[in-house]
Amino acid sequence: MKTPRRLTASISVLTVFAALICMPLTVQAQNDNLADFFDQKKAAATEAGVKTEINVSLLPQDAKAGDTVTLSIAVILPEGAYTYSTNPTFGGATRFKIEDVKGLTAIDQHFNADHPPKTVFEPLFMKEVEKYTKHVIWSRRYKVNQDVTSPSQVIINGQMDYQVCNADRCVALQHPFSAILTGKQETAPLSFTLIPERRSKPDPVELSFALTPVESSPEKLVQLKITMKLDKGFHTFALDQDKSQAGLPTHIELFKLEGLKPVSKKFAVTPETKQETHGVYNQRTHYDEVVWTREFERLPDAKAIGVEGKLKYQICNEGSCRPPLPVDFQLGSLTNAHPVAMSSLEELKESDSDDEFQSVAEGRDQSLASYLFFAFLGGLILNVMPCVLPVVAIKVMSFVQQAGESRTRIFALNIFYSLGVLVVFLGLASLAVFANLGWGGLFQSTKFNVIMACIVYAMGLSMLGVFEIPVPGMVGSVAGGQQKEGLTGAFLTGILATLLATPCSGPFLGGVLAWSVKQTPGITYLIWLVMGLGMASPYILFSVFPKAINYLPKPGMWMVRFKEFSGIVLMGAVIFIISFLDESLTIPVLIMLLGITTGLWMIGSLYTHNSSRQKKMTVRASALLLTGGICLFGYSMSQKSANELPWVPLNVAELEKLKTENKTVLIDFSAKWCLTCKLVEKQALNTPETLEMIKKHNIVPIYADYTDYSPTIKALLDEYESVSIPLTVILPANRPDDPIIIRDFYTQSTLLNALNEAVETPPAKKSVKREMVSTVAH
Repeated sequence: MKTPRRLTASISVLTVFAALICMPLTVQAQNDNLADFFDQKKAAATEAGVKTEINVSLLPQDAKAGDTVTLSIAVILPEGAYTYSTNPTFGGATRFKIEDVKGLTAIDQHFNADHPPKTVFEPLFMKEVEKYTKHVIWSRRYKVNQDVTSPSQVIINGQMDYQVCNADRCVALQHPFSAILTGKQETAPLSFTLIPERRSKPDPVELSFALTPVESSPEKLVQLKITMKLDKGFHTFALDQDKSQAGLPTHIELFKLEGLKPVSKKFAVTPETKQETHGVYNQRTHYDEVVWTREFERLPDAKAIGVEGKLKYQICNEGSCRPPLPVDFQLGSLTNAHPVAMSSLEELKESDSDDEFQSVAEGRDQSLASYLFFAFLGGLILNVMPCVLPVVAIKVMSFVQQAGESRTRIFALNIFYSLGVLVVFLGLASLAVFANLGWGGLFQSTKFNVIMACIVYAMGLSMLGVFEIPVPGMVGSVAGGQQKEGLTGAFLTGILATLLATPCSGPFLGGVLAWSVKQTPGITYLIWLVMGLGMASPYILFSVFPKAINYLPKPGMWMVRFKEFSGIVLMGAVIFIISFLDESLTIPVLIMLLGITTGLWMIGSLYTHNSSRQKKMTVRASALLLTGGICLFGYSMSQKSANELPWVPLNVAELEKLKTENKTVLIDFSAKWCLTCKLVEKQALNTPETLEMIKKHNIVPIYADYTDYSPTIKALLDEYESVSIPLTVILPANRPDDPIIIRDFYTQSTLLNALNEAVETPPAKKSVKREMVSTVAH
């Protein structure tokens, strides 16, 4: 019997659609949202709601050769805005690029934040992301090189790429920065008075700023005092003025402090704020004169004190209001002032308020019934999302095989599939309630991603005919027409389909999920259960109306080809899952997949159904051992050694300095793409014995990263007459011009022998490059 053309065409379209946009391109399913969310780079950074204050400093300014300095980048965000952490697993993460460094050697490998971010579930991305609100200070330590004789020799240039977001939009921004050492003392008066101007016209206010001792403890406490005198008829607004009440609050920000530590948690104000009502608006105002004060403690070892900040105020009279005006102020010494990020807004709000991250998609006045409806609809739509299409396509083929089955069996198969779906949704609800893990949160687990990649890869091999899954009726074994779908296979297929769906999202799910995790556990379980029923509803429908299966095409050769094509699509799913992982795990996971391929090929090719039981068991045991060994090897490569040497990035100036200081130096020329290099590092370099010797003899390990081409490293490789890596060079303390060179792969014993020779052998009479020969044959 010929397959109905219309249905065959529909299945073909479904298959092509799955192949083109499945796992590797899942993010494309959210492009409409992401375009508005991110692609506004040219939207002016000065737009209301996203303007930020960024302060860059390199301190202490009077640092000399050998001193440690800190590059700090302080970001102060407007109210209601946030930025992302530097976590590289998220595409919108903050990134720092150091483009030019002179006179400095990095101590820290990365920029570190002054406080941890808040991890929140972001419905738009269907994953948890790390966010900062109000402020964050990123810093990185450097050491001033010994050859620096003048502050002008120290300079660092770079760029910060970051996102600033609020409830309406997210703007991608870049902030180039440059920092130098001046060696000069930077001071300002401890008090001053000014009259701000707008377009060369004075404002009807007088501002005074002063940093003075506190009378009760003049040697220990200091008071920052900001005084505003307003002309008659004008008023300004309180620090806690509600901006929705037709008036913007006064805002005080502190950027830098020197020799001071805050004592009071907020600014005090005198006289008390006046409460006024103008029509429907309730305002908190100040007339005539207002004074804001805050106390600080002198640090015990402080040689000077100082503060830098900004006051932003709005003034009004009975006829009109003027736009907010910022006024910067500096008081005292700022030579070695460290960045801070303090805002008067922080004193008035709870910093951990979940409302800051409330999704715009989250309705607040909807009823429970409406949320249940959209949960069901969102679950139903998951069946056509790219992530789950490969499994759903195979499920369609299982429907084809159900034709002619009894009504009871068709009902049981589809109910078991639906139970698999519901089990996962209830499990995810439990994770949301007890572990605060949102939809898609499982894919933030490295172990889960690796396991899923292996499972999906094995399924793909099964569909491509490499072997048959030994679970009766499991996906990949039912499509060829050789066996019928089983209840266990149907249940496991439902579980797999739902797990694969979690990286995807669809319409309605974002707001529903964000709302559900804030409700009582009972409501959360109910929402997620209804969502599961929505996803399972087409299969429940088939179980209730089994005659609908008769409209599907009859089994035939097209199912074999469809199964094979679905296997290719699942390989795309594996690529997508691996993309979640850190780059350092790519090679280890590929090695594990190679082991799985080898083992499953042996099981599928080295015996038949008619082979003896002994042969089957022998092949299976051999396959298990070989696969286990290869996977264990891949896993071991992914583990960061607890005995990793204290590597220092290669810096030629620092290397020359170490030579003059009679330090034994070990240089490892390596690269991320060099598999042999990683084996050497794991088996010879980063080991307890090597680490013990490094510490015992004060040997300096230097890492020459050749991942990207470096003319400096290339010149050193040429000097040591090497055209390849790995290469390990040991420069003995008493004869740095007589290096010990170890090429290619070597063992730990070879390295330890070379290090022993470097620290024990007296100076050579003649400078000769010597090479250690590894005990391992090349």
